Amino acid sequence: MIDRGFPLLTGSRSIEAPCDMSVDFSVIIPSRDRPALLIDAVNSVLRQTHASKEVIIVDDGTSGNNAAVYAKLEEELSGQAVFHHLVHRPRGHGQSYSINFGVSKAAGAYVCFLDDDDYWTDDDHLARAHSVIQGARGAVDAYFTNQHAFINSKRIEDQVWIEDLAGILDGRVETDAHGAYDVTVRDLMRSSGFCHLNTSIVRRDLFEAIGGMDEGIRWECDRDFNLRLIDHAGRIKYHPAVVSRHHVPDPTKTANMTTAIDMLQKRLFQVAVLDKAILYAKHEEIRRHGKRHKVYALKKIAVLLHGTSNYSRASYYAREALLTGFSIKWALFTSYLLVHRLFSSYRSWKIT
Repeated sequence: MIDRGFPLLTGSRSIEAPCDMSVDFSVIIPSRDRPALLIDAVNSVLRQTHASKEVIIVDDGTSGNNAAVYAKLEEELSGQAVFHHLVHRPRGHGQSYSINFGVSKAAGAYVCFLDDDDYWTDDDHLARAHSVIQGARGAVDAYFTNQHAFINSKRIEDQVWIEDLAGILDGRVETDAHGAYDVTVRDLMRSSGFCHLNTSIVRRDLFEAIGGMDEGIRWECDRDFNLRLIDHAGRIKYHPAVVSRHHVPDPTKTANMTTAIDMLQKRLFQVAVLDKAILYAKHEEIRRHGKRHKVYALKKIAVLLHGTSNYSRASYYAREALLTGFSIKWALFTSYLLVHRLFSSYRSWKIT
């Protein structure tokens, strides 16, 4: 279960987690210092045609002028959304912590998630999900859909998440009356991506049973959650509908979690996510996924360190990648780094 030992709040409501299941969907929106973008996200949820829903906004310690804007929004949205304001921290508590906190206050049988700089584009998203869940043969643990990605208002045409899944399933798996597929871990591991939080709906009891989001991971926390979710889920439904617009962070800016962390730190978080999959996953397909992608992450770290002429550390990660997944091309690059390391050590010895 999720640890309820959260820090003291300011201006928070519903301190005790509700125990009833009278709401179908609880939509959790973590936010920090982006009130203008938050408005679009909230409105996209309020426009949903399905009535049995609640909106929970977790303000991750916004301060300064933005705090007053959030307070005004809370007043304007009274009766339509519930705000919880976490105590201010310089780097915030992070997306994972904020989502866990939001879920701890949720009343819904299912929890949904939405980034504050994104919004749902399909007003029938929750209504369709409800129909699929109600019509399924047995309890549905997770429901996945798709979204389009944009960077600086330009759509990314390449595949980003699980857009290829319908093609993988077509002709082999029949859809239900609402156009949704029953999918397995093996099906999902054949996709080249994973389902984004914006388009994931999860049974709340299962979210809590697997420990929610990992609060120690600040990059690819959604990937970590997705791998643990599908590893433990029973029935998983997938509908190929595009229901959300996702804004890819501009790498030139530092106003969000993704761009505020340097690339080397991101890769270390990525290795941690994949090590967890390798060590803990019940399904062999997920463990294989972890091993395969860990090789890529280790190679990225080696290349980044090579770019800074740190040959000693670059050669270490290159060797780790080589041991995890051998290839002749990478063996040559590892040898090249080792030669550079020895040459650098020799030059340092001569100088001293």
